[in-house]
Amino acid sequence: MIFQIMDDKKDCIGVYAKNKFIYDRIPANISKTWGFSRHLEDYNIEYAYLWSMGKNIGKTCPEHLEARWKTAEKKIRSHFKSIYKTKINLEDICFFDIVPEKQLMHYYQTKNEICEWVFENFERPENYSLLLDTYKTINSISKNKVNINLNKLYRHSKIDNKARHLLKWIQENPSPIVNYDLFGSVTGRLTTKVGSFPIMNLKTEIKDIVEPKWDCFVELDFNAAEIRTMISLMGQEQPQEDIHEWNIKNIFKEDISREKAKQRFFAWLYNSEDNSIDSEYYSKQMLVDKFYCEQKEEIRNPFGRRTGCDRFHALNYLLQSASSDNCLDRVNKIERFLRDRRSYVAFTIHDCVIIDLHRDDRDLIPHIKQIFEDSKLGNFKSGCKIGKNLRDMRNFSWQ
Repeated sequence: MIFQIMDDKKDCIGVYAKNKFIYDRIPANISKTWGFSRHLEDYNIEYAYLWSMGKNIGKTCPEHLEARWKTAEKKIRSHFKSIYKTKINLEDICFFDIVPEKQLMHYYQTKNEICEWVFENFERPENYSLLLDTYKTINSISKNKVNINLNKLYRHSKIDNKARHLLKWIQENPSPIVNYDLFGSVTGRLTTKVGSFPIMNLKTEIKDIVEPKWDCFVELDFNAAEIRTMISLMGQEQPQEDIHEWNIKNIFKEDISREKAKQRFFAWLYNSEDNSIDSEYYSKQMLVDKFYCEQKEEIRNPFGRRTGCDRFHALNYLLQSASSDNCLDRVNKIERFLRDRRSYVAFTIHDCVIIDLHRDDRDLIPHIKQIFEDSKLGNFKSGCKIGKNLRDMRNFSWQ
């Protein structure tokens, strides 16, 4: 049964389905809707938003419903404007209690029909399961206010232009959240939406403004994630030591620094004309031949993600997408593990996860680290850091 949740707030349970409104309960036979709501956490639901790969509902709307949707959406928007002008706090009331039922019915019935059209005309993504789990995780992250130390930000703003702009933004947005975009990049790496706290590109120098809600941050970061992804896709066993140190001993076989080995490896990896590394352990050509489809001009990674590209970009897209999906899969599992605890996933940034840790959960760190490292692409070694803010993190070893 296709339906729509009318308000996401915990105490506002309202469902529209089959031309009627249902209040104070979620029907048992619901199955398809547009987007996720906290009310649907324990339900097996198909989301049209994911089927459409993140397209705006207006852009997925079929031609025969366009006029109805524009009219219905315009009327709902006008109610939001009125609420804003009259300074009614939507956190204190249910949206469906202050909008006429006739307009709600027009809006949600049209939305149901758009959803029905999407499910009939779009294909279910092969990586739907991962998309769904990540969709739920980033929704959970967006419910947590980012804890900003305004005194530190104010001091930074005296000498740093970006900090100055951020301070102004915080003053205009006093309850900042991280709102990730699941479909913001070609390869599946998360980006942040407009209006989100800029966690992905926050300058290192001012990261100390971000502090935990509880006792400390714990950061888990894959060691050389893309190289380990390549090793896995080659069918090789994962070295349980630093990859760059391993490459010095087994690939370069000469006395060079770790930094030099890192530079040489990535220069070879992403330069199609560089053939300086000749090893059966690493083969760029083999991976492209294995995962690139010339006919469809796309890369299909082990998680079912399909990324359109030419052969020149195939290796880059393969490693980035598989590495990102592998990390997100682990972040999702950690988020589920912590769901009934005080600690929670605060952020994920590229190949790492950052947990806001409550002291009562400190004994869970080894298990959380194990969850992170025991990936679907093999056992990936990770580093662990701990700190009282996002900048001043120190290496941490749990014995």
